[in-house]
Amino acid sequence: MNEAPGVEQLAALINFSVDAVVLVDIGGIIRWANPATIGVLGYAPDDLIGLRVRDIVEPQDHAAWQELVRQLFDHPDAPQTGAFRCRHRDGTVRWTEGVARNLLSEPKVGAIVVHYRDVTERKATEAALRVTEDRYSDLFAAAADIIFEADAEGYFRFVNPETLRVFGYSSDEVIGRRFTEFIRADYRPAILQHYYKQTNQGVLTSSVEVPGVTRSGQEVWLGQNAWVVFDSKGQYTGMQAVARDITERHRAEGSLRAAEAKYRGLVEQSLVGVYIFQNDRIVYVNPKGADILGYPEQELLDLPWAYGLLHEQDRPLVIDRLTRLGGSDRSNVQLTLRGVRKDGALVQAEAFCSVTQGGGQRAIPATAIDISDRVKLDDQLRQAQKMEAVGRLAGGIAHDFNNLLTAIRGNAELMSPRVKKDPAMAAEVDEILHAADRAASLTRQLLAFSRKQVLQPIALDINEIVSSVSRMARRLIGTGVQLRQELSPTVAQVLADPAQIEQVLLNPIVNARDAMPGGGMITVQTANVCLEAGSPEMSQAGLAPGPFLLLAVSDDGIGMDQATQARIFEPCFTTKETGRGTGLGLATVYGIIRQIGGVISVVSERGRGASFRVYLPAVTGESS
Repeated sequence: MNEAPGVEQLAALINFSVDAVVLVDIGGIIRWANPATIGVLGYAPDDLIGLRVRDIVEPQDHAAWQELVRQLFDHPDAPQTGAFRCRHRDGTVRWTEGVARNLLSEPKVGAIVVHYRDVTERKATEAALRVTEDRYSDLFAAAADIIFEADAEGYFRFVNPETLRVFGYSSDEVIGRRFTEFIRADYRPAILQHYYKQTNQGVLTSSVEVPGVTRSGQEVWLGQNAWVVFDSKGQYTGMQAVARDITERHRAEGSLRAAEAKYRGLVEQSLVGVYIFQNDRIVYVNPKGADILGYPEQELLDLPWAYGLLHEQDRPLVIDRLTRLGGSDRSNVQLTLRGVRKDGALVQAEAFCSVTQGGGQRAIPATAIDISDRVKLDDQLRQAQKMEAVGRLAGGIAHDFNNLLTAIRGNAELMSPRVKKDPAMAAEVDEILHAADRAASLTRQLLAFSRKQVLQPIALDINEIVSSVSRMARRLIGTGVQLRQELSPTVAQVLADPAQIEQVLLNPIVNARDAMPGGGMITVQTANVCLEAGSPEMSQAGLAPGPFLLLAVSDDGIGMDQATQARIFEPCFTTKETGRGTGLGLATVYGIIRQIGGVISVVSERGRGASFRVYLPAVTGESS
């Protein structure tokens, strides 16, 4: 086993050390020094003894020395390091770097031990390196090009200010992110493959053009030169690159390419169908033109357009007008015609045709717009106008008819006591009264549809109306159909006429019963809802968003197709057989709900039942 060195051996080691060693007492006075102090600061050991550390440390580093001493006392078991400028005996300033340890508590030492060496040359080298780095850093910062370095995984190590300016980010937002994140997404796989290939093949430099994406989402094209970086062991550690903004050049090149392909692009991407007819055949069609007719483009080429694509009733007129094109009277013509799609459906179109002559060939260029939707909207507008006219007519007739009914019923009621002794006559008078009642009911429906009925609105609890109507409805719907209630216990009140709400509820229940000839379940629901702007119900009715009460009647019957759903609120429209419906039921419900300020919608599919959903404005504190 090795023995610990003795005091003489330790002293010899210290005396022969290349590092200067001094012992400093608690007052900062040097009490001992080894011979190496001559080489470091030019002082012999005897010359140093008795001097204070402050005498040889430059004034600007006194605070640093005091801080080191404080750390020694705060952490007596831990050595402390520091670098200080000291005055050499020849008057020059030398940098020293030392390690100090607190041995004041050791009886045989009783001092602070400081080992230090001259690091002036190293400091000078570091300073020169900083100057060089600062010089290149200035060039790096002032460069008009993008300059960056990425590690082996593609993460940014550093970027220059121009990079940040072009892309609109701060340095903290860029460092640590992959450079590919700033390249347009569709280019990323290609650029990664390019650099991997270059690295694997030992190609040290490469040039590419890539589209970058700035923070604001703008595209910027870069011409980039990059080279790979290896460490001292030849391992790939990353890449460095210089890139220049070539967006303007790229835009100019793109404009040139766009100009070359402008006419072809306009035609190919047009939302208008474009055709060229020659010798009664289609020799060109753009994608939109093929889409209008429902054919693939190639299938339309060389197709006899007049007899293959025109509706037979429009064919003579179109052929005649196009045959006369190019004459003295007309060089172009506008036509409204019907085409026949590949699936047999008709398409309404507006076509503009002209004629060209060249190389002895006569051609007819034509453009066409699909106006089928516009024609359908025009039909819907005419239907809405018809409904409005019917409503006005119904309202006017209903009032006059109601006056006549009042007279008829009044006279019948006056006759009734007089004919009681004549059963036959009494029965006829009763029939007049019943007919008048039925006519009055029909009048009320017409008034409700036209929204001209006089209302007596009050704040209603819909749950009470539902419970009352349900008792009557159970007798109407029969034994094969069940009626279930799902009522919210805290529904808001609505401002409405009670009789009208009963009608709104009863009509869908009766229709639900008729839609379930084999029996089923009818569900009546109430709930508080808040309709927001942009919801289907709001956009449908043009109502203001806010709190509403939902009253829903659902069944699991035969359901309705889309065509039926589009017409169910029209007056006199019914799907029931003759004698079982007037077609005014849902039209009346619709008129009542719109007069109250609500909206009704239906959700249904064939074989999956139907759900009528009524939204009525809730009574709030402001409106009560």
